[in-house]
Amino acid sequence: MKYAAVVERRTGSGRIRTTAPYTPSQSRALSPARLRQLSRRSLLKKGFAGGAILLLGGSLATFLRGGGRGRNPRQPLRLLTAKEYGIFAAVAARVCPRQPEAVGWPSPDNLDCAGKVDQLLAELHPQVGTEFRRLLHVFENGLNGLFSVGQPGTFTAASPEDQDRRLEAWRHSRVALFRSGYQAMKRLAVATYYSSPETYALVSYPGPPGVPLVKAP
Repeated sequence: MKYAAVVERRTGSGRIRTTAPYTPSQSRALSPARLRQLSRRSLLKKGFAGGAILLLGGSLATFLRGGGRGRNPRQPLRLLTAKEYGIFAAVAARVCPRQPEAVGWPSPDNLDCAGKVDQLLAELHPQVGTEFRRLLHVFENGLNGLFSVGQPGTFTAASPEDQDRRLEAWRHSRVALFRSGYQAMKRLAVATYYSSPETYALVSYPGPPGVPLVKAP
């Protein structure tokens, strides 16, 4: 059985979000349960240049900091810092499906996608979390904005239009780290968005099947 989901497609004039068939198998492919199975190599494909960029991620965070709209964590964070939480929340707000004209679609902030990603990453191999945190700092950095779209400034301080341009630049970058980094951030955001029970009715999804309890012999 198919369900309706909001998807994004590119046109000559920009990006348009519409509804399209959606199946539970797509949800399983992006579910947190599946993401827990990711190895360190499968989360980020770095290459030699990407590995060097990640190693510099911590020091790059000192250039052109802050200035963006803050997002406060709703619960104690297990892995991410408050700054990293805010960066990912800003990314999720741009990559998750959204229909401003439709009533009832929750925002990624309302679903706390960033908080759910923090909880998920805390359960993975420590190296996965370390590399993902460095990736967030590289993406947020003002120098990345300069090299990606020709405008210095942090991602969280950029306008929604410029944020979309930076995401698209990473999506189509020749640098393997940037392409895989974009995919990692988007998949984590979408996985936590659609795995939230608040979205089930919106895509006519009845929810995961219940598992019957069996008494131990």
